[in-house]
Amino acid sequence: MRATSAGVAALILAAGSGHAAEKLSYMTTWRAQAEHGGYYQAVAKGFYRGCGVELTIRQGGPGVDGKQLLVAGAIDMMSASFNDTALLVNVAGFPAKAVMAIFQKNPQILMAHIDSGYNSFEDMRDRPIMIGAASRTTFWPFLRAKYGFTDAQIRSYTGQIAPFLADKAAIQQALITNEPRRVEVEAGKLPKTFLLGDHGYDAYGSTTVVPQKLLESKPDAVQCFVNASIQGWIDFMKDPAPAVELIRKDNPDNSDDVVAYAIKMLKASDILETVETGKNGLGTMSDERWASHSQLLQNAGIVPKSFDYRQAYTLQFVNKRFGM
Repeated sequence: MRATSAGVAALILAAGSGHAAEKLSYMTTWRAQAEHGGYYQAVAKGFYRGCGVELTIRQGGPGVDGKQLLVAGAIDMMSASFNDTALLVNVAGFPAKAVMAIFQKNPQILMAHIDSGYNSFEDMRDRPIMIGAASRTTFWPFLRAKYGFTDAQIRSYTGQIAPFLADKAAIQQALITNEPRRVEVEAGKLPKTFLLGDHGYDAYGSTTVVPQKLLESKPDAVQCFVNASIQGWIDFMKDPAPAVELIRKDNPDNSDDVVAYAIKMLKASDILETVETGKNGLGTMSDERWASHSQLLQNAGIVPKSFDYRQAYTLQFVNKRFGM
């Protein structure tokens, strides 16, 4: 993230001069948190308005199905925790495409207590594991195929860490940027963490999915959203304060230490920046990564083998070295 904020912001502002603002809504993956910081930063700093978009951020969360809202037209765009979402909505008959992937390595983890005795995924076979409903068709098939997990292990995860804290043998899904710090605050120790992205799960994260109709009718607005979001993330990682103020208005449960931990882990775990972003800029995607992950889902029976995965994404709006 070597670009100067002022320089890129000037490009965004110049691009939007003379155009009426296009009102768009964007749903995040969960309740407002630092993992959405770049989008909130772009709102706070006026990057979306600067290129012609008036963006409303809507929070996701337990019980909120972004895919249903997107298909119903209740939201214009959505952030998906995995690129699986873009594949699945197309398989279901709704044409939409992923236009960027802010998280190059997915922050999804399994976590266990530090003294649990679990040292690998192999140690977790046949053990109860708490996962969310959506995880059954995202990373769980990967764990089944590669590590021999079975559906009999699945227990319900509702987004609360209290059940985990109460059971020293518990295993649950989490994000490397969030729940481990919350466990440390409550239990006095960081849990063991197993980052799926370091063990063969190559899904993108924070992937923006846009209906085909919007891509065709308002491509300039989509490009504005992509560029302004990229600039928002560059700016957020330098000074998160403007975004944090807005995040706390939506979700007060974001203490300074939780925010700081999230930013620390985004950097330490190479979630945002990789060799690929160094070549192409933030948000980059590649045909190779999409082909590989789609093959995984086809092998697991989640996506039909006859489905053309290229329907689910476009490189039209990324890989432009924007912000570099």
